[in-house]
Amino acid sequence: MSFDNRSGTPTDFGEKFGTFTGQPTRVRILGEDLVLYRDLGGTLGLMDIHCPHRSTSLEFGRPRERGLACPYHGWTFDERGTCLAMPGEPPDSNFKDKVQHTAYPVREQGGLIWTFMGVGDPPGLPQMDIIAAEDGIRIVENFCLWPANWLQIVENSVDQVHTGILHGEGSSRSDVWGQVPEVDWHEDEYGIQTVQVRGDYARTNYLRLPTTILLNQPWPGGAFDWPRYSAIFRTPVDDNNTLFFHVTYVPPVDGKLPDIPDGMELPAANQVQTLFLQDYRAIVTQGVPVDRTVERLGTTDRGIVMLRKKVMAGIAAMKKGQDPEGVMRGSKAARLLPSSDRVTDGMMMAPSAG
Repeated sequence: MSFDNRSGTPTDFGEKFGTFTGQPTRVRILGEDLVLYRDLGGTLGLMDIHCPHRSTSLEFGRPRERGLACPYHGWTFDERGTCLAMPGEPPDSNFKDKVQHTAYPVREQGGLIWTFMGVGDPPGLPQMDIIAAEDGIRIVENFCLWPANWLQIVENSVDQVHTGILHGEGSSRSDVWGQVPEVDWHEDEYGIQTVQVRGDYARTNYLRLPTTILLNQPWPGGAFDWPRYSAIFRTPVDDNNTLFFHVTYVPPVDGKLPDIPDGMELPAANQVQTLFLQDYRAIVTQGVPVDRTVERLGTTDRGIVMLRKKVMAGIAAMKKGQDPEGVMRGSKAARLLPSSDRVTDGMMMAPSAG
């Protein structure tokens, strides 16, 4: 399944690199091969990997005070794709003014580098405190490439019945987590809320279209007791591969932050890694692409049906020149969405015995 990369489609934003020093680096997002770099002046750029002169890879380009120079003939382009220099061309030539290279706007926020690959003015970035708050502690982790279609992976977020089966065994709180939950789904202005209930324990996940799932994960008791909130970001590389990011945000409490000693292992960290591995196996082995003509969906798959309808509605809106659900503009884009207010009733993904 593929998506148009115009404004408002489910793949407008790509996230890449929790830490980036600036060395020209090949990336692939939305089926396009690109080079990400930081020039000597500190400006980030993202452009087509091939120089428009004679197609040499700009992965081996040379950062200049402004822009990136092709290593072959020195043609230099800034972050907007404007040609700044063509060594060897006559001084009075205006040829460089006629060459515009494909480039996309990028910005840094929350330990990630974001790009907009649509048409027209970029919408606002999602102002969730997990990535937008300037206080607290933020950890970007689990960067990896999953050999699966973007929709396969996102569907897993609204399929919460699987948590009691796939993730139930091996949890230190299997008495809670090992139960098959009662699940309900609700649409909101950002996407889909998935509520799972196990006895007196209720947990809500928030799918913020197009790429984000918000998780409430209070830090388990033990070494220290501190709230933490997480977001998972999935970015399509192409029809068959998806980038995966996990961002954890620890907010201040009463103006203070936890003292985390160097080298300390965070509680339940290994269990979280186990959960991702279990999800990976369950999703990737479905095949690429998934043959959905052989599916047999039941009542527990209502969230998946809801998600697919939202994706199709978003594509239809884009074709009409409209923004689909999840695109933020104007004052709505500037509004901070605090995780602690939106997600308040969860437990650790694999609750510890504390």
